[in-house]
Amino acid sequence: MISVPLPLFLTGLAALFGALVLTRAWLAGPAKALFALLAALIMVETALVALRFAYDVQDVLVIQRLLPFWIGPLLYLGYVALSDRAGRLQPALLLHFGLAALATAIVAAWPEIRIVLDVMIGSSYALYALALLHIWRGGPDRLSQLGLAHVAFMRRMMLVGAGLLGLTLMMDTLIALDFARNEGANVGRLLSLASLMLIVILAGAALLSLRNPKTSQPTETPRDEDADLSRKAAAFLTDSRLFVDPQLSLTRLARRLGVTDRALSEAINRSTGKNVSQFINDFRVAEAARLLQETRDAVGAVGEAAGFLTRSNFYSEFNRVMGQSPGAYRKTAPTTGR
Repeated sequence: MISVPLPLFLTGLAALFGALVLTRAWLAGPAKALFALLAALIMVETALVALRFAYDVQDVLVIQRLLPFWIGPLLYLGYVALSDRAGRLQPALLLHFGLAALATAIVAAWPEIRIVLDVMIGSSYALYALALLHIWRGGPDRLSQLGLAHVAFMRRMMLVGAGLLGLTLMMDTLIALDFARNEGANVGRLLSLASLMLIVILAGAALLSLRNPKTSQPTETPRDEDADLSRKAAAFLTDSRLFVDPQLSLTRLARRLGVTDRALSEAINRSTGKNVSQFINDFRVAEAARLLQETRDAVGAVGEAAGFLTRSNFYSEFNRVMGQSPGAYRKTAPTTGR
């Protein structure tokens, strides 16, 4: 039986990730480029790991030690490009890529400093995992450059990314200790353990995808101007019907209202207890409820017409607002045009 080393399996997963990134039309601009570069880097890194540990090709050791410095920055900057800090992406690129280049140069110049290398790589993984969690804790409205229909998915992927950085940090630490104490005698078992933990993280991501988003609670006492801006946003959405566009983003809505992303996000949160995605989806649910009463269109078609990108998101949000599924609502609601 042909045995495929685990790192080559991860190479295949990275290639799949890269293909998915490149085919997502809604993931445009710098973020797509950064995530595609990340996938390519992981493909090369895991292939080099396979050559080193599975086939004992030690000539790749120097390059294989240099690439990890770029994984965290690429993942983090990809999310910066999707966030409310996208306008400051260029200086962020210079800073983080500059630090990665400096670390790469140090290791390339003094490859024998193994302990320092392990500490530097581990620190990179830890710091960028924390940086991702910082963006995640800012809530859905931090990803203001995304269409609102894609925010929940990318937030789940952010948690997966932070978890994978943490897992890699732990496994690299254990492998470094094994080399120091046992000359790498247990590396094979450690890589197998890493694969099991990877499955756990991916399973956790799948479970997160099934959870319905909870309504945010106001973080501060609402002010009069918050209520005014929320009413202005509601009136604009009602008049323009922009909510039926599934690609509507926080940034786009804020620009139409002549305010900043942050001002709109905070006003809606403080005055309604909802994030912007839930606020807009309330209009979509109301539109879907109207269509369910007045037309004979299929439930899925109603969700699309109301601005929902996926059937699962439509069902989840309709149940959040109406307390029942679209099908159940159609059966009990009074008909006006059917």
